Amino acid sequence: MTIMSVKTKQSQVQPQNLPAPETKRQFKTSDDFDDDYLKDIERRSNINACIQCGTCTASCESGRWTAFKIRNIIRKVVLGDLSALDDPDIWQCTTCYQCYERCPRDVRPTDVIIELRNYATARGNMSPAHRAVVANLKETGHGVPINDQARQLRVELGLEELPPTIFKFKDEGELQRIADLLFNVAPPREKPASKDNLKEV
Repeated sequence: MTIMSVKTKQSQVQPQNLPAPETKRQFKTSDDFDDDYLKDIERRSNINACIQCGTCTASCESGRWTAFKIRNIIRKVVLGDLSALDDPDIWQCTTCYQCYERCPRDVRPTDVIIELRNYATARGNMSPAHRAVVANLKETGHGVPINDQARQLRVELGLEELPPTIFKFKDEGELQRIADLLFNVAPPREKPASKDNLKEV
């Protein structure tokens, strides 16, 4: 059989009835982006100067031990991709500012993360550990509650048993009002049900 006859036979093959492709989108549309989302972040961080060189990711202490890649987060924000607000990785940043110090374009990635956390918190997306710290701050004025051992140690050092924080003055209405304003975070967002958890009706 010659090459010519093989080509002729291939051209005579009839198309088969193939199943329809999946309807799940593999791309983003303009509905997935928000232009206003970038304004405050750009004002604070110079984010549009980013050239995606990866210096921030290479400098990241948290990225050495977790899946956190600051460069990917920065890219999402530059594109206006709102999925960055639901990304649990924004809570992996330790705010050590190494990326800030080493960026050759004077982008301030740590400030981007702080802004993202502010937006995410307003939407109810906050890591459980951070939410617990905020609850402690609101209740006691401390990120870590003062236990009996800490109180005893303060007295031994000649300090007041309780430091002058919200906890000491919690009965005074004005301080409690300020605490409510400062630490009033949105309730946790409900996670969308997965396909496995959906029951047929």
